[in-house]
Amino acid sequence: MKIIFAFVIFLLLILFAGVNLGKWIDVTEKPVKSDIIVCLGGGTIDRVKKSIALMEEGYANKQVFLLLGESWYNQPYLKKHYPDMSIVIDETPKNTKEEVLFIKKYMKVHGYRSALIVTDPPHSGRVKLLTSLLSIEGDDGMVLCIVGSEVKWWNAEKYYASKKGRSSVLHEVPRIIYSMMLYNW
Repeated sequence: MKIIFAFVIFLLLILFAGVNLGKWIDVTEKPVKSDIIVCLGGGTIDRVKKSIALMEEGYANKQVFLLLGESWYNQPYLKKHYPDMSIVIDETPKNTKEEVLFIKKYMKVHGYRSALIVTDPPHSGRVKLLTSLLSIEGDDGMVLCIVGSEVKWWNAEKYYASKKGRSSVLHEVPRIIYSMMLYNW
């Protein structure tokens, strides 16, 4: 029933609200100085490269780079090009919900109050939503800034111009709506 409701809302957004879905799902923010940088798994090497660029530009106070989720294919690149960088790898989280909860727990255990989370721009809306809906004890005051990976195929204004952009919107909009309903937003 929830999936049907999510689909109906999706259609209403497209047909009647005149919402640019690319801009609706892309809520990336400008990076701010934070305790750590977190690179979400999945995607391509673009997320890793953006995370490293942020680290090199001095956006991480603690110089900790946390690589989550499906990151096994990025590890050889990191070990080859950045052998001395402090990288924590954890492939335990298997979806966005688990990644968000893992980040908050990791931050709590290590006393971090802020993090830059790097993901692909179309994924940013769901990540941002889940950071606000999912909580753990002691996460009050944590600041999680969502930064886009700057993939070349994404244009929020004209997402429909690329096959991958259209596909991302078709996948993310129902997931965002479903997450909103699942976690009683």
